[in-house]
Amino acid sequence: MSKLPGGAARRPWAVVALAAGGVLVLAVLALLARPGLAATFTTRGIDAANRGQWDRALAEFNWAIRLDPRNATAYLERGNACWRKHMPDCAVADLTQAIRLDPDSAAAYHARGLAYVTTGNTAQAIADHTQAIRLKPQEASFYADRAVAYQLSGDYDRALADCSTALQLDPANAPTFVNRGLLYASQGDYASAIADYTEALRLDTQLSAAYLNRALAYRESGENTRAIQDLRAYLALEPDVPNRAQLEQQIIKLGGP
Repeated sequence: MSKLPGGAARRPWAVVALAAGGVLVLAVLALLARPGLAATFTTRGIDAANRGQWDRALAEFNWAIRLDPRNATAYLERGNACWRKHMPDCAVADLTQAIRLDPDSAAAYHARGLAYVTTGNTAQAIADHTQAIRLKPQEASFYADRAVAYQLSGDYDRALADCSTALQLDPANAPTFVNRGLLYASQGDYASAIADYTEALRLDTQLSAAYLNRALAYRESGENTRAIQDLRAYLALEPDVPNRAQLEQQIIKLGGP
């Protein structure tokens, strides 16, 4: 057995470690790069995302991708986290990579569609949502979100059709009833709009947007008393809304005290 300076014994394995330290480091990194460990970081990132801890989620997904650069799920989830953090360009880049790694991922196309809407690229958003629908045609949220993209692009007829399809697949989705109500109202069909807002409120009595938009539809229909009631209900749910004074003035103009 050889000796270290000062006479201390040096074990053979220590000599190997000292002589080939770089190789040892690479071996450790190779061990860490097992897909199973990357999957653990991905799972931890998803858990953090479910808790709304977006910074922690991003850190976990970063590790997952470093350990396994072909981890499509990690790119997908990191893209979602970027979108939640209001970083749409980062989201598009990650989701594009997720699609390259898994071209059949409906979730990745859908998520990238949401990110493209945020960037203002509604044409690409519609294309991505359409591809998501091709891959998973029974997913109601895909139609609901494509409806938003169509609406932003000014194609109200297609937006209305997508909202209706989404509600056929998921008739308990209150926000989609509100969105379809807005589309009906934009076409001057206030009766249909009121019916949709009313159904939204039956499903979710705390959905303030339904009260506000139904109030506007009632006002346009000449039903001032009901409009006043809905405006008051909206203000009760949203007491700190920035335009509260304007809405209170609207109540007075409609004949309220």
